Amino acid sequence: MPEIRNAVKEGRLLEAFGAGTAAVVAPVECIHYDGEDLEIEATGPLCLRLWEEINSIYYGEKKVEGWTVEV
Repeated sequence: MPEIRNAVKEGRLLEAFGAGTAAVVAPVECIHYDGEDLEIEATGPLCLRLWEEINSIYYGEKKVEGWTVEV
């Protein structure tokens, strides 16, 4: 966390997000750490790119071997 705090303060942390099959991609715009709010730009280009990629696989627009199994 100290590294993340330093990166935010120095403007080196460009975006943060969580990703998974349930939430797809969830941008993180603030991390509360050690009594301080670390503000992060909510949706950056990588977050958006991953969201689009995962959704295209999820909806069958893009086929990726081993990611989906038709039942």
